[in-house]
Amino acid sequence: EGTYEWGCYGEYIEGADGQAIGTGLQNTLDIVAQNCQTTNGEITAAKAALDAEINDYSDWYLPSKDELVEMFNTIGYVSPEGNIGGFEGDYYWSSSENDYYNLGALSVYFLDGYSDSYYKFNSNKVRVIRAF
Repeated sequence: EGTYEWGCYGEYIEGADGQAIGTGLQNTLDIVAQNCQTTNGEITAAKAALDAEINDYSDWYLPSKDELVEMFNTIGYVSPEGNIGGFEGDYYWSSSENDYYNLGALSVYFLDGYSDSYYKFNSNKVRVIRAF
């Protein structure tokens, strides 16, 4: 977790365009396998997700767009219990690439659940997930 560039600006990532629930892990693996760079020289959001070790678990990944929207709806600001996920009112990267020219990827705004494509060189928040 933290703030990272999506990375891979201007590069097509084969297979990293899945948006549905269940596609985040494969998207993340495809991004990291590309071994592309960020403009700031740091690791990509996907690499940060795969490197995460939280509560003795190391099988984390960057969620797809729909997985991130589901997180917003179930543990974010609009969930019945309130923001139990502790999300900030900011943009969070998904693992879903979404731009014909390979310049953008999808983010979700955690105040209203709005999703849109942003330049991959932008730095956005990262919230990792894991299958259980």
